[in-house]
Parts: sequence; structure tokens; C-alpha cells
Amino acid sequence: FVEMPRTRIEGLLASFPKLMTPGQQHTTVETETIRYVYQPIGEGMYAVLITSRQNNIVQDMDTLHLIARTVSDICDVADQQDVIMHGIEIISAFDEIISQGLRDNVDLSKLRTIMEMESHEEKIQEIIERNKEREAKQELKRKAKMFEQQRREAAKRGMDPSLGGIGSGGSMLGGGRIGRGVYEPLISREPEPTRSFAAASPAPSSAASFSSGARGMKLGRKPKGADVLGAMKDEVGLADNFASNLNISEQAAPVDVAPAVPAFPLADMKDVHVQIEEHITAIVNRDGGLEQMEVKGDMSLIISKQEYGSVQLNVVTDGSHNAQVKTHPKIDKKRFQTESVVALKDPSGSLPLSQPVGVLKWRIVSSDEESVPFTINCWPSPTNSGTVDVNIEYELTNTKLELEDVIVSIPIPAGAQPTISDVDGVYEVNRSRSTLDWQIPTVDASNKNGSLDFSVPGDDAGAFFPVIVSFACKKSYYGVEVSSVTASDGQEDVDFSQSIALIPEQYAVI
Repeated sequence: FVEMPRTRIEGLLASFPKLMTPGQQHTTVETETIRYVYQPIGEGMYAVLITSRQNNIVQDMDTLHLIARTVSDICDVADQQDVIMHGIEIISAFDEIISQGLRDNVDLSKLRTIMEMESHEEKIQEIIERNKEREAKQELKRKAKMFEQQRREAAKRGMDPSLGGIGSGGSMLGGGRIGRGVYEPLISREPEPTRSFAAASPAPSSAASFSSGARGMKLGRKPKGADVLGAMKDEVGLADNFASNLNISEQAAPVDVAPAVPAFPLADMKDVHVQIEEHITAIVNRDGGLEQMEVKGDMSLIISKQEYGSVQLNVVTDGSHNAQVKTHPKIDKKRFQTESVVALKDPSGSLPLSQPVGVLKWRIVSSDEESVPFTINCWPSPTNSGTVDVNIEYELTNTKLELEDVIVSIPIPAGAQPTISDVDGVYEVNRSRSTLDWQIPTVDASNKNGSLDFSVPGDDAGAFFPVIVSFACKKSYYGVEVSSVTASDGQEDVDFSQSIALIPEQYAVI
């Protein structure tokens, strides 16, 4: 590599138009020491490669073709103004093709990857962050509904709803009223705001009448609705806005039924309700090797009546997975290990009412590729015609599961229109995310295989990864469920309901 002054380069470029012969189809012009290799790329525009006469002419032509394809890929070569506007990008691409005067070992697909500066790891991390954000929004809505349910229960017992918030946990367990003497100083310092839900018959209260007439200490007084319950109402409205943005459709929960967690299918909840939720992470590389496989599950219990505060759960599993299981500290661990019964250590104790209480957790980690319940096989094949033929197959390896609303998202080049030749199910092109979304309504034992074949312009087989999978499932990967619920003495059966959800936290082929 020999450095050249700017004046020398400008002189060589200025000589090029004079050496060209109009009407000839030659693509090279030579002087005593310099060879110009050129190619028209637009009206009045040429791609010119200046080399020495000793250089390999075949390699020079190959480099020139790559330069011309790169320019046409970045901008519209028919518009000189567009070429000028993308000048920085074009120069950056040239710098990747030729380094220190020598051609780098890059093709157009690698060059696109370098210019876009995309990272599969970054995409996976973005998916994780979106899932965490969605779960946080669902948890916010669940808590807001739980607080609203507590307020309703307090109103039904004739209690002041302003005392039925977070500090009323003791009143829910004992069923009695909280002593007013504790709260009178708080009420007397701030007037009670008018509430729109004051339809319940108010109980007479000397403290309330005293506070309604108080007008002192107005300095720094909060506006109406600034108390705890007003904040709850704002939180409920915020959760509803989140739900509308996420297109989450839910039925209105009945007044005397505890709210269900949004991640679960809506169920007719009994006074004893069991929630089983599992989060599965499955990362498989494009060659079929398993990168990560993990399932985390928990079982929660919601009790709506005090008389069922110490019920026992009879748990069954299919026993096909080696899981690490943990019980709540108040649960009899030895009895669960020997009898698969979830019961309190102290039979006279009671669980909190109207809120989910975790009683059991489990974790499954596997390095066996056969443990992945739903597999995706993606085969992109570049052709000589400038397109890539993509064949994708799915298989449900765990036929005990029934997947619903399955969506397989395959990245495609921005602005490309795929040509579908065969599809099991339906598909949709998502322009905003540049993905082809393959949608299968149901995948079960009777429909455990399917395929999608399409072609799209391009030449980069790696551009179709990562493939992201999402689905809904009402069965447990661990195969856990509650077969029956009995009273604390183990004699009388108790009517109960349960909901099961298997949620893909990360499910991708990278």
C-alpha cells in the first residue's frame, strides 16, 4: 500500500473522461502505468476502479461489480441527487470493500449485515425486554383488580371504603372492624373527598362528621382523589389503557368473585381457585442444537371464604420430567414429598383471603434436544436468480400439549414481498417489523406437523433468523394439576376451579 496525495487522485480522475472513447463497449482504459476499470451505473454516472496494470483484471472486474451492486442497493442510481444524499453511506461501504488498497473478503450479504450493524443477540434481548414489559403491565392490572375487589368486599361489610385498602389486611382475615381511634387523626387532618361509588349505605361515624366540618390546616392540602383509594382508581384507569393498547380482551369480573390473573384463561372461579402458570424458555440454533431450555412454574391458591382457609390440595404430575420442586415455608414439605398433598403445617392456621398465595414452585432445566415441546426447522436456500427459497416446518414433539394461536415470525428483507407457494394455516406480512407471520390456529396431536414454503428477493440465508414463536397453551409442561381439594381434616371434598397456562417467555431459533 502506497499513500497517494489528493492532487494525484484528482488528476487521475480528471484524466478519465478524456481517455474514454464514445460509442465503444470497452470497460477498461489503460495508460502506461494505470488501468481504469469502469461500469455505467446510471445516467451520466460511472463506477470507476483505478488500479495498476499489473493487477489481476478478473479480480478487478469482480470488485467493480460488487461496488456497482452496492451503490444500487443503497440508493436510486437513476437520481444523481439521491446518490449525493447517500454519499456517506456509499463511502462507508467502499471502505468495507477495499481496505489498505486491497479487496476484503466480503460479499453483498455480509456488507449489508455490516452496514445495518444488526445483532441476533440484540434482537433476543429486545424480545426479552418486551416480554418483561408486557408481564409488568399484566401484573399492574391484576393488582389493580385485586384492590378494587377488596374495596367492594369492604363496602359489602358496611365498612368505610377508605379504610379497606392496603392497611385492611387484618380486617379481611378476622372479619371484624378496625378500631376507629387509630385512624381518626388521619381523617381529621384531611377532608374526606366525595367518591362516585358511595352507593353503599354509609355507617354513622362521629369521626367522619368531625372531619367533614374541619377546615383547619389547609396549607399544602391535597386535591380531591389524592388519597389511597383515589390513587387506586387512577391505577385502574392506567391498567385499562395498557390493556387497550395491548388488545387484551377480558370479561368484566363479577362483584363477588376474586379477579383472575390476565395471563390465564378466564374461568368460572369458585371460592377455592388454583392458578398454575409456567414460563418456558427454549433457544435453539439454526443447526438444530439446543442453546437453552428452561421451564419455571408456580402454583397459587386464591381463597374467597374464611372457612376454606386451610384446605388441602391433592396434586398429580405425569412424572416424566426431573424437576426441582420447592414448597412455601408454611406448607408441610414432607407430606407433599410422600403423599403429593399441599397442606399447611399448622392445620389451625389459615391462608390470606382474596389474593393469590404461592404454595408450590418448580424448575426444569434440560440439555436434551428432545425436551423442546415444539420445534421449528428453517431452511433458507439462495438461488442463482437472486432470490432465496425458504422452507419452514414445525413439529409438536410433546403431543400431550395443545397449542393455540401459534404465530411463527420469520424476518424478511425490508420492503420485500414474499411469494407463498405452500402454507398450512394462514400468513400475514408485517411491514412495520419486516416479518412474515405464519399463523396456525391449533397445534395438537391431530395436527402436529405443518410447513410453509415461500421465496423472497435476496441472497443472505442468515437474514431469516431469529425465528420467534409465540402461542397460548392451557396445559402444563410439567404435567401438574390439582385432582381434588379437601377440607383440613381430609374428609370432605371442596368444590374448586383451576386455570393452567404455559407461556413462552423466550422461544426462538437463532
